[in-house]
Amino acid sequence: MSIATFLFIFWTCLCNISQCWRNETVLLAAIEKHKKIMFGAGNLHHSADESERRTLPPIKSASDKYFLESLGEYIQHEKERLMCPDEGPDEQRYIIYSSAFDKVIEYATAYKTILTSIKKEYDEFICAIKKSECDAKLAHGKLKAMVAQPTSLMYCQRRAVQLQERIAIIQRDTAELQAELNRLQESRRVKRPSLHQKTSDSKTLRPVGQIPGLTFDESMNPAALAKHLEYLERKRDDLQIKRRSQYVSVSVKDDLDNKMRSALDQRDELAVENERLQLRYKKMKFLNDSLMTWEKTGKEVTLLEFITSKLENIFHLKMSDTDFLGISAVVFEEDDPSKVNESELLVDYIERFIDLFEGGEYEAAAFHAAKSPHGVLRNMETMERFKAVTVYQGQGELPPLLLFFQALMISVHAGKQLPGETLSVEGVRCAMQLNYVELVTHWVTQKRLTYSEALGDVICEHGDRKPRMADTCLALAHIVYKACGVLRKAALSMCKRGMTSSTMEFIYQSKGFTAGDCLFVLKGCPSLALLQALTQEYQGQPAVLSLGFACHALLNSDLEDLALQMVEKTHSSGQGTLEKVILDDTGCSAENWGEIAGCCGQKNKPLLAQEILSILLSQSGAMCLSPGIESSELMQHVFM
Repeated sequence: MSIATFLFIFWTCLCNISQCWRNETVLLAAIEKHKKIMFGAGNLHHSADESERRTLPPIKSASDKYFLESLGEYIQHEKERLMCPDEGPDEQRYIIYSSAFDKVIEYATAYKTILTSIKKEYDEFICAIKKSECDAKLAHGKLKAMVAQPTSLMYCQRRAVQLQERIAIIQRDTAELQAELNRLQESRRVKRPSLHQKTSDSKTLRPVGQIPGLTFDESMNPAALAKHLEYLERKRDDLQIKRRSQYVSVSVKDDLDNKMRSALDQRDELAVENERLQLRYKKMKFLNDSLMTWEKTGKEVTLLEFITSKLENIFHLKMSDTDFLGISAVVFEEDDPSKVNESELLVDYIERFIDLFEGGEYEAAAFHAAKSPHGVLRNMETMERFKAVTVYQGQGELPPLLLFFQALMISVHAGKQLPGETLSVEGVRCAMQLNYVELVTHWVTQKRLTYSEALGDVICEHGDRKPRMADTCLALAHIVYKACGVLRKAALSMCKRGMTSSTMEFIYQSKGFTAGDCLFVLKGCPSLALLQALTQEYQGQPAVLSLGFACHALLNSDLEDLALQMVEKTHSSGQGTLEKVILDDTGCSAENWGEIAGCCGQKNKPLLAQEILSILLSQSGAMCLSPGIESSELMQHVFM
């Protein structure tokens, strides 16, 4: 490169770099310093503008011309791409010309040292300019903060004065309220005025407003006032007569309630005692009949041996309803004086119920029916009467049907004189439809219902309709199913609550739990965890289901995905695990395992199907009848 070309390019880059910053005075001073080096002392009288207008000397080298053109194109392309302004300082334009300067330094190897030192000095100047601008901004911000500090202090002082004034107002109001409170407390301590003073005060006339029941004109008319006074006096006399004849004190009702509770408690005690005596009578009668039989048989065995054998049967005797009625009708009918008027009392009791029911007093009628003697009104007919009532006073109150069931459950004792199965189911259905789950919870836990499978189904159906109450309903259904012996549904209700471990414990503790019951639970609540628990040992006890039997049953119940997941999990649990399971599976035949393998092939699991088939074919007594078919048919599979 010629010296003229190099100096021209170098001078162009320096001038453009200097235009990229606001503080051009320092940079121009540096440029003048280096002009002496590049152009000589004789040319110092030329200004920067005159230098920029210098014409390009002739460039003889083709490489220099190509480099100069490529450098110009690079600068122009970068300026357009970064959208640099034509005039004024700009950071992007400084970066472009700085990069161009670096390219000149790399190209002019002979002048690299001096050019590098010159660029370094320019970079230091520019860094100093940036730092000075940053310091100037920081100093300007501090100056503004110092200028605004007195104003902020003034505002804070003004706000403090306002808050002090508010505190003073609050303290003054608090003192006034405390004084008013003390005055009211002092006035309460003063004794009340005497009766004579009250009477004299009541006789003093005070101005009143409009009299209720009269217009303003009638209130000013003496004749209308006298007439209204006579009406009020008659009304007062009627109320006093009703108070003396139709009303009693609340204490009388409390006394009657206490007497009724005492009578009911005494009735329950006598009923328990009566049942004990009836059982004793039955045992004595059984013993007497046995002795008479012994005498008729000719006394072939000794009396001691005969009595010993019969005593074992006596200990297992229990009272039934038929025995109770037979004993009462035959033995105690003549000694019971209430039998004479019992029919009349029942008729009166039923008539009283009809009067209450037709008079719209449904709550009283419900309790009257619930406490009926011998349960004559605790039946489905009475329930249908209350169910037919759709319009009643106080629509926001409980419906008559629910009032009947509530009274029925209150009147019965736990485990005694329970309503029948149908009545219990209808009562729970009614409470569930009205979203009174707490009532059903109380009835079930306090044993006020006759447990049945239908009752548990009603509770479970409500849990299915109301997901928020599902857990409570399943817990109640479990109590019902367990009490009535429906073990499969009791286990299913536990499993639906996510209690897999408790379900397994319940299954192993229940002696009557069969493999069909386990499949019922698995199909009702299909889950991989439950299937795995049912097909594995539990606390040293054998599994209730074999893997092949369970998976084959699931294939026939449209749950093949769950079955294949279990088989695949067993296969992936370790090498040889699936083979051991198949060989030890006495509950599933080779044909069934072949069907499982065929299902694996249909579900795009060819490796698993091939593994099962290879295990089956490897056993003695097994052979592949058609090697060309994917699902090979197997003959007898002998488990070793």
